[in-house]
Amino acid sequence: MIRTVIFAASLFVAVLAPGPGWAQTASTGALAGTIFDPRGAVVSEATVTATNESTGETRSVLSGPDGSYRIALLPPGSYTVQVNRAGFKLATRTGVAVVVTEVTTLNVQLDVGETVESVTVEAGEELVQIQSVTLGRVTSEREVRDLPLVTRNYTQILGLSPGIITNVTNATELGRGSSGLSGAAGDVHANGGRTADNNFQMNGVQINDLAGAGSASGGVAIPNPDTIREFKVQTALYDAAFGRGGGANVNVVTKSGSNDFHGNLFHFFRNRALNANDFFFNLAGQPKPVLNQNQFGGTLGGPVRKDKLLFFTSYQGTRQRNGAAAGCSSSALLPPFTDDRSPAAIGALFAGRRGVFPTQFGVGPTIQADGSNINPVALKILQVKRPDGGYVIPTPQGLDPSRPLDSRGFAVFSDPCRFDEDQGMFNFDYIQSDRGTISGRYFIADSTQRVTMPAGSLPGFPQQMYQRFQNLTLSYNYSLSSNLFNELVVGFHRVASRVRQSSAFSYSSVGATVSSFYDDLPYIIISGCCNLGGGSPITHIQNTYTIQDSLSWVKGRHTIRLGGSVSRLQYNVRDFRFVGQLNFLSWPDFLMGLDAARNGTGPAPVPDFSNIIASVDFIGLSDRNWRVWEAAGYIQDDFKLFSRLTLNLGLRYERLGHLGEDQGRNAVFDTGRAVATPPAEGTLAGFVVSSNYPG
Repeated sequence: MIRTVIFAASLFVAVLAPGPGWAQTASTGALAGTIFDPRGAVVSEATVTATNESTGETRSVLSGPDGSYRIALLPPGSYTVQVNRAGFKLATRTGVAVVVTEVTTLNVQLDVGETVESVTVEAGEELVQIQSVTLGRVTSEREVRDLPLVTRNYTQILGLSPGIITNVTNATELGRGSSGLSGAAGDVHANGGRTADNNFQMNGVQINDLAGAGSASGGVAIPNPDTIREFKVQTALYDAAFGRGGGANVNVVTKSGSNDFHGNLFHFFRNRALNANDFFFNLAGQPKPVLNQNQFGGTLGGPVRKDKLLFFTSYQGTRQRNGAAAGCSSSALLPPFTDDRSPAAIGALFAGRRGVFPTQFGVGPTIQADGSNINPVALKILQVKRPDGGYVIPTPQGLDPSRPLDSRGFAVFSDPCRFDEDQGMFNFDYIQSDRGTISGRYFIADSTQRVTMPAGSLPGFPQQMYQRFQNLTLSYNYSLSSNLFNELVVGFHRVASRVRQSSAFSYSSVGATVSSFYDDLPYIIISGCCNLGGGSPITHIQNTYTIQDSLSWVKGRHTIRLGGSVSRLQYNVRDFRFVGQLNFLSWPDFLMGLDAARNGTGPAPVPDFSNIIASVDFIGLSDRNWRVWEAAGYIQDDFKLFSRLTLNLGLRYERLGHLGEDQGRNAVFDTGRAVATPPAEGTLAGFVVSSNYPG
């Protein structure tokens, strides 16, 4: 797929101030405004210098003939702005906030006097973004730090931005939670779009989840709140410098070091004493499940060499034991089994009953009262115990005599899941000169997760998941002249996720004969009750390599930005094995387990229906090495027609190619090419494979 996006011309009136152009990227902001004298006339050739109050980095430009100035590609932060012009006093504004993807407007009036005299004003109120028609909102460091985040996951507050719809955060979710996942598990929608349409970037480089397989593929990287400087969610009308997806652009910027040492230590905790019990656990007379979480760590930033080399580093550890989340607790409606799992006890419960289809047609044998004709495989499954001594198919905790036999019993289960994560970040900024800065950002997070009841199963089928996120960004921000700025960014993002599945029994251990490919992965569904089994083992490895460049040129009344990016995306699938799935419509079907000939529904004219209503499997070469190139190019001209009217013109080209498999293992079936009456020896007509297919 190749998509070309053209941003049409749009007009907007800046009522409060003139409208100079935009000049920012996914990891930077900009500063713009107009210089006036006391009579309101514009002042040209005034020197405007912005100094980052944390790092000491400076940037200087000259105001143009119309008094306007623009300082592009500024790292987010608090700035001191000085305006100097012969015949006027030095004007200083402190505490000027520059935020990611936005242009801060700062108009300055100079007072007549000697340049040795100065007038200093502290920025006392928030400066409103009036330069852009882009819909979106910056969430500041303080908001990220102070708002209650259940698992310290910043994506849980993306819904504060206009146009974003999210689910209410579930306080019992395991690990990082579902917010920030893509695919069906994700819950962040911009203006009704799909979660896959969103584009997440950290420090200017995309960190998207290509697989979109929910928690199995990991989602996006989640740095802890004490690491985040701010993030911006753009939901609509963003200019040609931004693109890729049609949904939200989420731009996260992490913290930098400063000329002073700063740091903190933190510890956040939750435990069962602070929680209420679940409704169904109360109903079954069970104690409230475990929900203990400890998140601890700290940050440290400061100078290696003042005004030259600065660093910032952080660590967060998470230790969660969770028996309340989905996958860590479950419930089931059961027959009134007891701990007597003999054939006679089970036969007495179900005596005289048949499966769903034999009953419908009134044919076939019934379950004997002594249990003598119960399928031996079903009997062994009923007798399998977990390591803790409980039955895999449990004895109900309560009975309701008013309900049908198959659902007369009720039981709830809580087997605490475990989530452990250690994450760290190291950032540096090397201020090469007052014209250039080299910055580096490295993030890593390792987690181990054990889900005790995946896919809503009964206890006994735990799933283990191991994940690693890595993100490296190197950028070079350089002022070629007072009106020409450039930012070069090189980035690498990697997500590695490995899922392993365990089972309380194998098919061979209970006497069933199946392929060795599925033997250790039983998955049995009994309608109206429960699942016996977990998920499929799989390994996802995703790599994204990106290089991008942005050039901003201020020329008269034009602010011209142009740039582009090239990305190489890799998605490797390894070790996938599907479960051996059997479906039963009722408990008598499960207990009988007969084929159609023996349960009376076959042969014709009676339809053939085994007691196993369906079996599901998957075989083949499952390893995949998906590859794709992505590229984008744009040009944006913000042309100030009048002092209060700016014309924004932009053109963007976006190439989002199809994922291709490097071993040629892509294949589909085209019914239009199929042979209606195939020859006796068979035919491959209709099968379509990749051009690099080796067969």
